[in-house]
Amino acid sequence: MRKQVAIILLLLTTTCATWAVDFRAVGPSQVPANQPFQIQYIIDEKADDIQPPSMPGFELLAGPFTSTSSSFSFINGKRTSTYQKTFTYTYLVSKPGTYNIGAATITSGGRKYRSNGLKITVVREEAQTQPSSSSSREERQERASRREERAPETNIFIRTILSKSHVREQEPLTLSYKLYFIGADNVQLAGVTKMPDFTGFLKQESDNEPLQAHIETYNGRQYNVATIYKVLLYPQHSGDIQITPATFEVVYTIPGAGQDPFGQLYGYQAHKTLKAPAVTVNVDGLPQENKPKQFSGGVGHFTMTPTLSATELSANEPVTLRLDITGTGNMKLIKTPEVNWPEGFDVYDPKVSNSYQNTDDGSTGTKSIEYLAIPREPGDYTLPPVTLSYYDSETGDYRTLSTPSYQLHIKRAQKTHDGGQVSDYSQEDIKQLATDIRYIHTAELPETEDGAARPSSVRTGTAAWLACYLVPLLIAIIVLILLRKYIRENADLTQVRYRRANKVARKRLKSAKQLLEAGQAAAFYEEIERAAVSYLSDRLTIPTAELTKETIGDQLRSRGVADDLIQETQDVLSEAEFARYAPSAQQDMQAMYSRTEALINHLEDQKI
Repeated sequence: MRKQVAIILLLLTTTCATWAVDFRAVGPSQVPANQPFQIQYIIDEKADDIQPPSMPGFELLAGPFTSTSSSFSFINGKRTSTYQKTFTYTYLVSKPGTYNIGAATITSGGRKYRSNGLKITVVREEAQTQPSSSSSREERQERASRREERAPETNIFIRTILSKSHVREQEPLTLSYKLYFIGADNVQLAGVTKMPDFTGFLKQESDNEPLQAHIETYNGRQYNVATIYKVLLYPQHSGDIQITPATFEVVYTIPGAGQDPFGQLYGYQAHKTLKAPAVTVNVDGLPQENKPKQFSGGVGHFTMTPTLSATELSANEPVTLRLDITGTGNMKLIKTPEVNWPEGFDVYDPKVSNSYQNTDDGSTGTKSIEYLAIPREPGDYTLPPVTLSYYDSETGDYRTLSTPSYQLHIKRAQKTHDGGQVSDYSQEDIKQLATDIRYIHTAELPETEDGAARPSSVRTGTAAWLACYLVPLLIAIIVLILLRKYIRENADLTQVRYRRANKVARKRLKSAKQLLEAGQAAAFYEEIERAAVSYLSDRLTIPTAELTKETIGDQLRSRGVADDLIQETQDVLSEAEFARYAPSAQQDMQAMYSRTEALINHLEDQKI
């Protein structure tokens, strides 16, 4: 009995797992001969590798066109979401008759699914109703009127949103590009044609998530809204700084916009170029009045917590001062405070670790700094306060954070096992003393056997004796010549970057290959984009901040590069950038890697 129950439960579980993914075929039941029509395969999970059925007598005109859609709703405080991916094929049949179309297959989550079959009747063209009377004309007008009523108004545009339009110098702000649409389905970002260069700002990329639409009211109307790009900006000077427009490409479906010969409404795909308007940020300079001399460059709101490892210790024992700077603002730009250790302390470079994340108000989290010092002499010392000055954007004035003054009592170092006392040397110094001091031999050299000559190694005037002087001199001259050549070749940093461009690009491609094998798509596309951009920046001797598609095209054209290779260069950069910021539309990673590697090889062959 138990065995039978287990088998039934297994069958139910397998059946439920099969039902969990809905994969279906949708198409018209009747179509006219020699007229295009569409068949759609719809699945409610992320899937690829669709295999349509064999369809003798059907001519494939286009497809598959892939589109995705997602929706979100809140009912009684509960959030629900749906996802669909659609593969659209356009066919044409010339021979009338009834056709049975088999099932398509698709792979999702490592499992294969089958769709339903379709039965389509193809009728002769003359079998269609040919309206000729005035009543037929009125009927067509009435159907067109009903179609216009059912087809929603399509409105789609992009807004440039600033978290703040009036800030202080170095005060962080967030810029977002938001896509607003209504009366459109399956809206997708198809490409980034142009992005601002953000001149006058220090840019810090935010973590751009896949497109997720939500409802938002704008100018009294409700729109579906999705954030397509977000970046954190730090203004570097005062004045009005303009952020130039950005241009994006989108594709979408207009539902109910067409009518087939049988009066059924259907949607069609549309493409549109959208321009995000330019915006201006008004930046006020930091006030000079009451500005502390030790101002660290920080803008925001911060606190500082000090921790001292010990106040009583022996000479040659390390002491550590840790500062935890916590808050929100331009934390990445805060300078490391200076610690004035007492004289007689060996001081080491501080160790800095950051733990913060980007928000609309800047970076928030903690910056930890550890200072290490070793006292060498016993005595009582005073460690003066460590200060951190910043501009508080909340109160509009300068503030100075300070640690307390610490009193350090340094005891004599422990005695060694031979009774001596060590106070001026570190443990490393003591170990070295045992190996680097040798006694000078003051006695006469030992006598040789009767009549035997002294070894040639101690005789002067011989060839070996001369070689001991000439060989090191010759080596020194060769090293000096090579060193001067190396310094001369590396004096021009631009030429150094030019020569090393291919090597650096290959190194980045190798890293991208590892990310590809690990399946880390976001990091892979970021590394691919960096490989192409850094290579072009070094080869064309153009700073990365000034590298645009227009300047790349002009520079390559001036160096005799063919137009098709220039177009391929711009396409690779566009697709890498698009795949990085729009993960939902990413292409095949292996194909992207091969394409980028081939592009760099072709550019190397051109010797730009």
